Amino acid sequence: MGIKYNDDQKLLITAAREGHFDVIKRLMDEGFDADCELKYGSSALMIAASRGHEEIVRLLASAGGKVNRRNKFGISPFSEASDRGHHRVLRTLVEFGADVNMLLNNGGTAILAAVVKKDVKTVKVLLEMGANIDIENFDGWSARKWARSDSDPALLEAFGIAKAEVAETTGKVDAATPKVEPVPTRVSVSTVGQAFWTVFMRAASAGDVETVRRLIDDGVEINGQSPNGTTALIAAVKNGQSSIACELVELGADLTICDQDGFNAIQWAQKKGLVPFIKALKERALVGDDDSRVLEESCQAAS
Repeated sequence: MGIKYNDDQKLLITAAREGHFDVIKRLMDEGFDADCELKYGSSALMIAASRGHEEIVRLLASAGGKVNRRNKFGISPFSEASDRGHHRVLRTLVEFGADVNMLLNNGGTAILAAVVKKDVKTVKVLLEMGANIDIENFDGWSARKWARSDSDPALLEAFGIAKAEVAETTGKVDAATPKVEPVPTRVSVSTVGQAFWTVFMRAASAGDVETVRRLIDDGVEINGQSPNGTTALIAAVKNGQSSIACELVELGADLTICDQDGFNAIQWAQKKGLVPFIKALKERALVGDDDSRVLEESCQAAS
């Protein structure tokens, strides 16, 4: 079952997501704990950081919001801002004591994630903040090792790594810095693994039925959630993939699980106007007649 939020919590989540500074300020003035723990250990500060709302991040942090809070998935406000390239938010978080080198659940850091994405601008910002490029994740990769292996000129320049350190000369690689190739992470069957998020979620989002079926047969948890609470079913619905969404429901996907924004698959279907999915739910008696009629009418109005 999805988490039940009270009215103030729902208002807080929406305000943090959409950048309504005045709403959060009013809630705080009325004595509401704007740093309350939300689903899976997330917070309004984390949501605001992920959306780049620097003024809200500053408001919450200055009121004692936990800038180094990690949710169940190891995600922090800092890692969220870094992953999305919100550099002003990053600087504000550091101003209030955020740990630049906080570890994710895979042992990696924000700068390693930025290097893997080849986000050179964010890499440079993190370096200015003192990010450690030699911290290794559980697979033995550090930001420095990945940059050397990838040999991207912009990353090498940012790290001050001489090209000669990684360039092959006379058929050989510099012995001090052996060239290795990044090894793709094996698909994990855990509910929170990075590979789960990147493979299973993307397959559902793209309508790749074959991959989704194979991963479920291999033991991937169908109701597992990504760091922002998204399930494969929610991902399929948000991307308009009615057929695969229906199949996921048939295979046991939970319609009531909410993401970090507080919406479940049915609510996303309503927001996206996904009429075929709503009709399929009604045909399979997965929602009540009253709910189905209201959802279908709203979907038809949106389409």
